[in-house]
Amino acid sequence: MSYMKNFILNVLKRKYFFVTIKKIFRKFEKNNSIEAKKWAKLNTEYDTEKLCRSIDTLLFDEILIDVQAMEKYAKDKLSKLKVTLGGGGNYILLYFLIRKFKLTNVVETGVAAGWSSLAILRAFKKNGMGNLYSSDFPYYRLEKPEQYIGILAKNETNISNWYLDIEGDDKALPEIFKRIGENNIDLIHYDSDKTYNARNKALKILYPKINFQTIIIFDDIQDNLHFKDLVEKTKEKFCVLEFQDKYIGIIGNELFFDNIIR
Repeated sequence: MSYMKNFILNVLKRKYFFVTIKKIFRKFEKNNSIEAKKWAKLNTEYDTEKLCRSIDTLLFDEILIDVQAMEKYAKDKLSKLKVTLGGGGNYILLYFLIRKFKLTNVVETGVAAGWSSLAILRAFKKNGMGNLYSSDFPYYRLEKPEQYIGILAKNETNISNWYLDIEGDDKALPEIFKRIGENNIDLIHYDSDKTYNARNKALKILYPKINFQTIIIFDDIQDNLHFKDLVEKTKEKFCVLEFQDKYIGIIGNELFFDNIIR
């Protein structure tokens, strides 16, 4: 009952209403998840550890201590909450890539509790530089859901390097585009609205800030054929890895692919 009450109250908030309507309509896309999962599984070469070690095994050994500290901190913090929040993206991969390639301008869509935000900010701190631009939308099912977005990262010492917009990708990404200024994006981590059209729209908005050095990571590519269609159309180098029984697709940065030992 409380879930339904919170859902209705949140949906009726003026700043969330139209975003919610768009999300509902997008859910009626054709379901081709079976085909997408089959393709993702067929093209999977790595798990996270294998991929990272193929690039820099010494660095991967080094970051394991940092990752364990992050996991302990996050689990302790989440255990004290009275609500259950969703899981995060592949924070190990994100931490590794930022440390390895010294990525400084990172855009993420889909923050939730902030697993990926935490990893990104801590990688920035280790590198001594970096700015994070995040887009998200509140959980409908929770009372006052805004307070939980990125909760794991809100006490980080470099929080001033984090811009967080919680009005949904359609509004947040154009604002993020402006805030990045003349810079290009080094890394995009897409983990928000998983529909085909939403992924396409996000890429279209950010495209002028993407170049040959940009790494683009899509979570949950098994949900539809967007990633398959994208790599077939663009002929970009790509790799797929499995993480927590889901599939992640990576395209972009020539240096990233040149460093992989196959």
